[in-house]
Amino acid sequence: MAIDLERLFKLRAAVGRFGEMDAAGWWNTQGVLGPRGAAVYKRGLPETHFLARVRVVTAVAAERSRMVYPATGVATLWSLPPALERSVAFQERSWATNGARDEWAAFESALASPPDDLMAWLTQLGLVDDNLAGEANGLAAEPGGKGVSVSGPITDKAIQLLALGHARGGPKNLVVPFVRDGLETAVG
Repeated sequence: MAIDLERLFKLRAAVGRFGEMDAAGWWNTQGVLGPRGAAVYKRGLPETHFLARVRVVTAVAAERSRMVYPATGVATLWSLPPALERSVAFQERSWATNGARDEWAAFESALASPPDDLMAWLTQLGLVDDNLAGEANGLAAEPGGKGVSVSGPITDKAIQLLALGHARGGPKNLVVPFVRDGLETAVG
């Protein structure tokens, strides 16, 4: 089964927005994916600012996740196998060159003010299957509580669980969901 690259991108955007300093405080970006970031980035990137902002927050979230849970040989929502990361980059390039700004406007607006409940928000945004919330709550925490294990391989379901697993953390308390086994992926 192929990975839904648009869903992956939107999950990164939504969890990225949720984790910003003006929300959960997991990484050191403040409103980059909110209205403030839009106002700043639109000046230099009028057509592609949303895509660029998601990339910025994804990079910061990846680095912060490595600091909090420095395990090697794992994949997170922010750092997936190279073939999948290349596919996402090519898809983003396609969206940028095909003038997809209007296509992203409604989703970008939905990210303006994240609520307090990440799981409910991801479900409300239509980014995760309703039945996965219970499974995400049952994910095994690593000793120390900073990592949450998601079963591999990397599938669309595993990516949704990587996003939902962030809800195991709290304000100023990042928990990093990861996949250790089966890092191969079906890219579509």
